[in-house]
Amino acid sequence: LGIETLTPIAPIQQRIQRWRDLAGKSIDLLMGDINNYSFLIHSLRQFQPDSIVHFGEQRSAPFSMIDREHAVLTQSNNVMGNLNILYAMREEFPDAHLVKLGTMGEYGTPDIDIEEGYITIEHNGRKDTVPYPKQPGSFYHLSKVHDSHNIHFACKIWGLRATD
Repeated sequence: LGIETLTPIAPIQQRIQRWRDLAGKSIDLLMGDINNYSFLIHSLRQFQPDSIVHFGEQRSAPFSMIDREHAVLTQSNNVMGNLNILYAMREEFPDAHLVKLGTMGEYGTPDIDIEEGYITIEHNGRKDTVPYPKQPGSFYHLSKVHDSHNIHFACKIWGLRATD
């Protein structure tokens, strides 16, 4: 994103070399964009993953709120990239387990306890358990809500496995 971090982060090649020095093992690195489905599926085919840890998102609420361009970049990168991963899993890696970084920011700051995904509600004499209402406070957090819904839906209709 062309930003400076609050704490220094070494370049990726230096971090990979440090891992190699400490662990005696190598980490393969493929640089690309998860919104480029051809790159994504090619990369996954190379690895044949049993699990996929998805950290490929723009992860800054303030960045997402700067202006229209930043909001659009955040939404398109995060939501479409996540959908690409879900489709790749459905098409070629249905037994892989997705591990997705979530955020409590999806829920906002309600004045009640935040339930773990679902809440039981009684209304007009009827009772049901429904997904906990989400109240994001930025376009970034809204993209995470979309991700969670897309993951939940993909697991339900395609039988995928995910931890969000």
